[in-house]
Amino acid sequence: MGKEILLEPGVVQDVLAAGSHLQLLELLNLCSHYLIQELNIFNYLDLYRLADLFNLTLLEKAVIDFLVKHLSELLKSRPEDVLTLPYCLLQEVLKSDRLTSLSEEQIWQLAVRWLEHSCHYQYMDELLQYIRFGLMDVDTLHTVALSHPLVQASETATALVNEALEYHQSIYAQPVWQTRRTKPRFQSDTLYIIGGKKREVCKVKELRYFNPVDQENALIAAIANWSELAPMPVGRSHHCVAVMGDFLFVAGGEVEHASGRTCAVRTACRYDPRSNSWAEIAPMKNCREHFVLGAMDEYLYAVGGRNELRQVLPTVERYCPKKNKWTFVQSFDRSLSCHAGYVADGLLWISGGVTNTAQYQNRLMVYEPNQNKWISRSPMLQRRVYHSMAAVHRKLYVLGGNDLDYNNDRILVRHIDSYNIDTDQWTRCNFNLLTGQNESGIAVHNERIYLVGGYSIWTNEPLACIQVLDVSREGKEEVFYGPTLPFASNGIAACFLPAPYFTCPNLQTLQVPHHRIGTI
Repeated sequence: MGKEILLEPGVVQDVLAAGSHLQLLELLNLCSHYLIQELNIFNYLDLYRLADLFNLTLLEKAVIDFLVKHLSELLKSRPEDVLTLPYCLLQEVLKSDRLTSLSEEQIWQLAVRWLEHSCHYQYMDELLQYIRFGLMDVDTLHTVALSHPLVQASETATALVNEALEYHQSIYAQPVWQTRRTKPRFQSDTLYIIGGKKREVCKVKELRYFNPVDQENALIAAIANWSELAPMPVGRSHHCVAVMGDFLFVAGGEVEHASGRTCAVRTACRYDPRSNSWAEIAPMKNCREHFVLGAMDEYLYAVGGRNELRQVLPTVERYCPKKNKWTFVQSFDRSLSCHAGYVADGLLWISGGVTNTAQYQNRLMVYEPNQNKWISRSPMLQRRVYHSMAAVHRKLYVLGGNDLDYNNDRILVRHIDSYNIDTDQWTRCNFNLLTGQNESGIAVHNERIYLVGGYSIWTNEPLACIQVLDVSREGKEEVFYGPTLPFASNGIAACFLPAPYFTCPNLQTLQVPHHRIGTI
């Protein structure tokens, strides 16, 4: 019969010593959980030393996470403790993506104070590798870092600052020059929505991200769940987005002119989440709406669509950030718009769409960038236009859209079909969309596909719903409604990006149906 062990601060070290000597892993684990509950601003250093002494990985991680979360307040209330942190602990804290309570300039100042406090100069070159100089602005790099005696005395430090200055000078190439020293620090990824078309026909230029303040009302209080960031230069709908190096690219779409006329545009822009700002990039060679944009390697690819004269295009072009230039690559064998696309397995996949002769398509095509050619794969089980595509693991999923019946009338497609990249086979899934969605945004995160907004041909109205397809458990896939948008919108775009550093959105309300919120 087992005996109970009473853990309390006065005896826990003796229990750890005995458990370590006898290799009682369950007892060591129990002690770790007990000490994690006791962790506070007065004992974190002692607990870190215990974790190091007895190789308690869970406790060590908890101390690091605690410091990352509370570093700013500890610097104010107990600065001496912070300046005497063991190097291994400070190193792990400065490496963390989640260290968002301090600006990068403040992190740099902390590193300098720590080095000078106990003359730890032997660690300088290594420690400064964890400062993300690329997140400082140019003025700060010149006035704070480059002119500092420590930097001037170290070739490594000088090289790091110069690397950051070169990064800032190469504005357009930044997405393909990303390193850990330029990557934004953030608490979590979240869902972003960009642009779209409201009922009253106006084009939306706002950029919003999912940031619920009240978990209980997350599926009800639509507007309160979304926070605004810097808007795009121009409102647009039926545009495309792509993410490269944590930058958000927006291209093409339909824009409303002062005359009230709307037409496709060639303009493109890029959002920088570090500065919450937009910059224009080179325009595409063709005006495009209802097209596909994908990021592969160091390029963006824009595929098909309709131009400003509503002509359907066969052309494909790619954008090189280093040159800030678009160039044509291999075209389709036919004109195509209202198709869907996604990048998976290092290739760009395109499905369905409609031709310039109004022929609905069930084709699946894949672009091989190394050979600059399009290859035909097994066709879809059904024709689709205005649909969406996403990939999880090595499967493509096509969702929503519409087809034509025998009378040439449009019909909603609620079936979800999946394509196995390895076997070149399509399968009809045994789960459907809860409601049909056309012209939707789509985004993928943690094995869940988010179908955002769109248009209903049943009601001839834009939609405010988000449907979530959870394919994380094979055989137990499910489709459910997520939070609602702040307004009904079609031609909207969506993606996942790091949340702004000053927020920590609760994504539970995105990831589970309403009836399971609070139960996991």
